[in-house]
Amino acid sequence: MKIKLLILDVDGVMTDGKKTYNKDHEVLSKSFLCKDFTAIKRFIASGVKVIMLSGDAFNEKMAIKRNIDFYCSRGDDLSLDKSRFVALFQNKYKANPEEMAFVGDDYFDLSMFKTIKSFATSDAPQIIKQNSFKVLKSSGGNGVIVELYDLFVEMSWITDATEAEVSRLDKLEATSQEMS
Repeated sequence: MKIKLLILDVDGVMTDGKKTYNKDHEVLSKSFLCKDFTAIKRFIASGVKVIMLSGDAFNEKMAIKRNIDFYCSRGDDLSLDKSRFVALFQNKYKANPEEMAFVGDDYFDLSMFKTIKSFATSDAPQIIKQNSFKVLKSSGGNGVIVELYDLFVEMSWITDATEAEVSRLDKLEATSQEMS
């Protein structure tokens, strides 16, 4: 089986879930592991489309700078049912649910765990772990995407990316261009 679409929750998967707020309760910062961004580039270089699905619109700017499609799961009714996006993703990215994988960590990801093949962080609540295809060894913000990439290569769900293609993708990111 091949994976064509990887759907990532952000907070608690790519971060440890902690946010720093100011006195007006505005998010000031979150902490990401750079190796996970490299792993995302490796997924893309391997032919897997990677998207982010988060209940926090704060993450959109980061996704845009990284050339990653972003979807805010918080609906007009303020619901967080992420599974309502599966049909949209199926049509837009030409991937059947069997060709999709999701990584999540919290209760609001449960609908995805019940809908498509999903992977839980090691620090996810028990209900998420019980509904996961596999519980990863990594906790949120500590190499979840790196571990997932290696697992998918090992399971022959993807072909390992070339160094040249990963490097090419890195040069296209606004974050890389801003460092020069």
